[in-house]
Formats: sequence, C-alpha cells, structure tokens
Amino acid sequence: MSAPLQLPWSSDALLNKARLYLQKMESYSVDDWEHGLWSTLALELLARAALASFSPVLLADQKSWRNLTYALGFDATAKRFSPSSISTSEVLARLSELSSEVTSEIVGFCSQHIERRNGELHTGELVFFQLGTSQWLPNFYSAIEVFGKILQQDLSELCRDPVSAKAMIDSLKDQAAKAVQSDINAYSKVWLDKSAAEREKASDQAAIWATKHSGHRVDCPACKSPALLQGGPSGSVWTVIDHAQGEVTQRQTMLPTSFECIACGLRISGLSRLSACGLGDAFISTSQYTAAEFFDLYTEDDLEEARQEGKQQWEPDFNE
Repeated sequence: MSAPLQLPWSSDALLNKARLYLQKMESYSVDDWEHGLWSTLALELLARAALASFSPVLLADQKSWRNLTYALGFDATAKRFSPSSISTSEVLARLSELSSEVTSEIVGFCSQHIERRNGELHTGELVFFQLGTSQWLPNFYSAIEVFGKILQQDLSELCRDPVSAKAMIDSLKDQAAKAVQSDINAYSKVWLDKSAAEREKASDQAAIWATKHSGHRVDCPACKSPALLQGGPSGSVWTVIDHAQGEVTQRQTMLPTSFECIACGLRISGLSRLSACGLGDAFISTSQYTAAEFFDLYTEDDLEEARQEGKQQWEPDFNE
C-alpha cells in the first residue's frame, strides 16, 4: 500500500479548502444571503481541520475499520468502499474535550449555525435572507479565532479584515459583562431587601444544599452565600495509583459552564458571562476508586458469591 501526498482528511487539506470558502464568503457583501451560507461551509471545514490536527483518524467513522486506513492515506482494500467520516456534532464534541478553547458556547453556536445551513439547503425557508449579521457574525469570528489557535493560524491568516473581526469578538465579551452585572445587581437588591433573619436562613439552607450536591463550591457574587459551579471536562485526565492503599485517584480540569445559588436564586450560564463576574476560572474534578472498581476486578465478595452459586448449581462428584 502507498499513501498519497495530499490526504483528503488531513489538517492541511481541510484548512486550505476552508480558506477558499472563507474567501468566497468575503466576496459577498455582509447583507447578502450567500455571505452567510458560505460561512457555514467554511466553519465546518475549519472545525474538521482543527480535529485532524490532533490526528486525521479522529475524523473516521468507527463503523468500519477501513475508514481508519483511509484517514491514514492507504488505498482501499475492499470493492465499492466509500469512506465515511463522523458527523459535525461529533467533531465538535471531540474538540471540546481535546481543547479548553472550544467552550460549550463555541459548540452551541457552531451547532446552531450549521443547522441554519441545513435549513437553507434542505427546506423552503430563506434562512440567511432573514438573519441579521449581529445574530451570528461576532460568534462566527469568535469560533474562527478558536479553531485558528488550534491550527496555529492567526485571524489575519483566515480573514480579510482581522481588525474588524477582533472588534466583533471583543463586543461579545462587553455584552456578556454588561448583561451579567445587571443580573447580579438586580438579585443583590432583592437580597438586601430581605430581613436579616430571612437572609441568614436562606444562606444556611444554601450551605447545606451546596455540601450535598456535586459541583465546585464558590461564593455567590450577589448574596455571598455558598453556591455551586458546574463544568465540562477539558483536556487530559491525570491518574495516580496508590498500590499500598489499593486506590486510584483521577483528576481532570473542568471549565465552568453554569452557576446556581439557591439562596438568592441567581443563575448564570456560559463561560463568557461567568468570566465577566469572576467565576470563569477552571477547577479540578477529583474522583477516587478502589482498584477493583477502576480495573473492573472481582472483589472477595464477588468471588464468594460465585462460589456459593457454584455449590448450588452442581451436585457433588464422587467419581474420583
């Protein structure tokens, strides 16, 4: 078998094609529906290029092992073989685990934007005729910037006007900061309007609730009561095996995705909004297992139960 010089699922091939589609997108004015349509095609290709930069085999549909060899550039070994790659939603899911830059907000926007393309291509709906650029273009450039970082590409290498693109990305952060601070101020005012006894009772209940539920414990920015952050896994898992104690500890970085305080009722979703109010720091999730649990081994109790079952199923054999 011989591998071709340009692999169709290679990061370089996908990136080069994405650049062509970005150029095609920018050949139309921003109020043209084709500007929006070409953006969706470029976005998917950039996401796939980013994933392929880790390894092109990550794009292979696992239903057939031949997709793996195709991703590696080998010739087909079966007649009528048609290579199949994973869905875009799976591409985004894998990227979100491999890179902390690919947040739930980036994944959410990309999924929504590509759904718009499907609506434009497969239905009678005129999706991009009706969609204003403020509803998608800043988020688009934010996603482009993230995928570009993974591919070691600057915005200037991906779009014609990187200064304007960066300004739109920054506007997202400003909007998030203004919106979340407004929410905090509103909940703080309601909290201060309560009596001291009501605030104390609510804080005590929040402390008990935060202890019993899983999540990362923090102080609420509105009422200072104990509250919880929830997050999604990002990056590698660190595993430490304590042979003496027969325990396995695993730790993984988590990026905040949502916040909840039951004392004052404040809820915040999205990393940009959480970062804007000081709750965007990554935290570590730690899990501990016994060696039997981690390695899926039989415990002494399991073995004894199996012995008892064996005694019940078999009659004594006196032939020896």
